[in-house]
Amino acid sequence: MEKELFALLRLGLCNSMIEEEALSDFIVMTAKQWVRIGELAENQGVLGVFLDGVERLSACGYGATRELPVELKLEWIGEVLQIEQANQQQKAVMNDLAEKWKQKGCRVMVFKGQANGTYYPKPDHRNPGDIDCYLFENYARGNDIARKAGAEVDEGWYKHSQIQYKGEMFENHQYFVHTRDGKRGKRLNRELVEQLLDEPSGKAERRVERLEFRDIPTAPAVVMPPVQWNAMFLTYHACAHFVSEGLRLKQILDWAMFLKAHQNDVDWGSFYGFCERNHLTRFADAMNHIAANYIGVQIANPVIVKDSPYAERILENALYEEDYVFGSGDGSWHNRWHLVRNLFHYRWKYEEVYETSPWKQLWWYATGYLFKTE
Repeated sequence: MEKELFALLRLGLCNSMIEEEALSDFIVMTAKQWVRIGELAENQGVLGVFLDGVERLSACGYGATRELPVELKLEWIGEVLQIEQANQQQKAVMNDLAEKWKQKGCRVMVFKGQANGTYYPKPDHRNPGDIDCYLFENYARGNDIARKAGAEVDEGWYKHSQIQYKGEMFENHQYFVHTRDGKRGKRLNRELVEQLLDEPSGKAERRVERLEFRDIPTAPAVVMPPVQWNAMFLTYHACAHFVSEGLRLKQILDWAMFLKAHQNDVDWGSFYGFCERNHLTRFADAMNHIAANYIGVQIANPVIVKDSPYAERILENALYEEDYVFGSGDGSWHNRWHLVRNLFHYRWKYEEVYETSPWKQLWWYATGYLFKTE
């Protein structure tokens, strides 16, 4: 099913033409196979893009979807309509609270979810998650403003607060990474923060000219991150999920569509220096490999490395390993034990891709928790 799934994703993202795909693979698919491929797309958080691909395939006139049950397609359409409505609701609530922050003098940057959605042909077909935001020097003030607006604010975790407002969850970030994760985590967070500042501190050679903060057309009260920052953060964030619990195709598509939009806007020399300092190079190469060879992104920039011996194993892990920790609904101690268990169950991720020892990672987890070293 993987071959057909990626073909439909390429079509849904407008990364390929009908005549470039093997239509015979779909013509011989059975109804049961259509059920299975739809379940895989839904589990991976890419049902909206998948359905866009199915629609293009249906319209080609070669009978490629003749065994697709009508009731199954109607079920997918209903689920994608719910995704659209959830995105529209989320943007309305995001604008509402962001406007309150803005009126009080806070600058609001939204990253990940709704920001990544702008790279898709149909932004509302990307599965929404929480609303991740950064208020620069106004983290605590932003929490207070949200409370006064009627939101429930939980400041129980150091990395970000959780703001429940009108049915949507905001994560107001104080830090971008797990800064209790040793000196490297603090250095990484400092690099990301400095990339957003007009007058950064630190070594001059690590600084590159950034592109400006960008607007989200449907969200006038917020800004999106600069391109260089996004390249850095998306790579770190996806790798952090990969080593601790696993990726989903949704995160892989986010990188692929960012790459499609901005492959010539990133300072790749600076980016690869960032990756080397933070053990992200092998992972970044694998993500580029997947974007080019599976998602259909045409990478013409010769500086970008797009070959990796780890890509297929990372992709297989994303498709078939469901060992998720965060968002599981289990308690914090259960999640901590799950993280430790994953350290050794998936030690190849740390040793081969992240280039570190799981024992060293365990030490950082333990000292960060015991001594609150943020």
